[in-house]
Parts: sequence; C-alpha cells; structure tokens
Amino acid sequence: MIAIIGAMEVEIATIKATMQDLQSVSHRVRTFYRGTIHGHDVVLVQAGVGKTNAAVTTSLLIEHFDVDTIVNIGVAGGQNGACHKDLILGREIVYHDVDVTDYSDYVRGQIPGQDAAFHADERLIEQAVSILAKQDVSYKVGRIASGDQFVLDSAIVQPINAVYDDIYAIEMEAAAIAHVATLYDVPFLILRSISDVLDDVTQAEDFYTFLQDAADTAATFLVSLLDAIQ
Repeated sequence: MIAIIGAMEVEIATIKATMQDLQSVSHRVRTFYRGTIHGHDVVLVQAGVGKTNAAVTTSLLIEHFDVDTIVNIGVAGGQNGACHKDLILGREIVYHDVDVTDYSDYVRGQIPGQDAAFHADERLIEQAVSILAKQDVSYKVGRIASGDQFVLDSAIVQPINAVYDDIYAIEMEAAAIAHVATLYDVPFLILRSISDVLDDVTQAEDFYTFLQDAADTAATFLVSLLDAIQ
C-alpha cells in the first residue's frame, strides 16, 4: 500500500478527488482515506503543519496500515534557483533547525544516532525523473530542509546552506516524515512544489498567490507517477 501525506487540505484535495472506492477511517488523532489510484491501493492523510504533526501521523500510518511506500507531497519555499511551481525531488532530506555541532563531530542538521541526512528511495527518484523528463514541468533533484518556522529570511538557513549547496526547498514536515520512515525502514519519496521564494520582497503574499497552483502541480505529478508505477 502506498501512503500519501500532505500537511494541509489544499495539498491533498486533488489526490482525494482522484481516489476511487474511497473510505475513511480514524485512528487516534487522524482521519485516513483508503482507496485506489490507477490500480494502486493508497491511504491518504492530512498530517497538519510542523514536524511533530508529521511524525505522529507517519507513525500512525505505519502502525495501522500495511504501508510499503510513503510519499509526502506539498509546497515549500524555494532557494538556489528554484522558482514558483518548480517541482523538487528530495534525494536527501535534512533538518535545518537542528544543531548539536558543539556536542560532538556532528554536522549541522544531524540528529545524534542518525546519519547526517535521510535518503529517499533511489528507485522512486529514478522513476519520477523518467516521467518528469517527458513532461513540461521544471524540476530539480537535490536536498530539502525542514524546520518549525516559515522562513522569510535566507539568513535563517545560512548555517545549513553552508553545509550543502543543493538545498532547493525549505519547509516544515519532510525531515520528520523521512526520519520516521527511516526508523521503520519504509521507502519514501518527498515531492515539493515551490509556492514562494526566499528573500523575495513579495514572498509572504506569494505563498497565498501560488499555494493552490503549486499544490496542484505536486498532486497532479504524483497521480501521473502512480499511473506509471507497475
């Protein structure tokens, strides 16, 4: 079963409308939607914003459903040349607001006991790139960084950018989802569509201006990915 996680209703609405044989079931603090997309059994959930919501929801998914793949979709702030509605495939996912570098020889963003980054499933990345190469969609493959804040000033993420030069998306859930998936040894893929660009003078307004289009871009691509996966 493929699990699909979005933080906000707008990020999962297109997926939910595409599902067939839709059924809802509640476990603790979340409502999950089961159904099929292009012959794949899927379970869809709105996690809420932020790392704790994302981690709790991912754990509930894995504990209550026969999940063999997790896909997290949504919107993000862009940087390093990522523009509005670009799709970002996260090959590696990191925290930007974790810093234990004074404690030992950890790098910025690394949780003690974990690798410096969480690694997406390479087969899913390759399948996604193969499809994107045939579509009129601008995309980048690189790193995505997460923290519990809406980042309007790139100075906030300068410490993590000093470690990695290919972080294209800044957002609030991906690292927590990747972290939990890694602990449970469940393959994952993180997709982000850029709704706003760090340091743009209109960034705060752009988030709302491009939110729907960016969310639709990510969701529509995921549907096409599911169509191609055998």
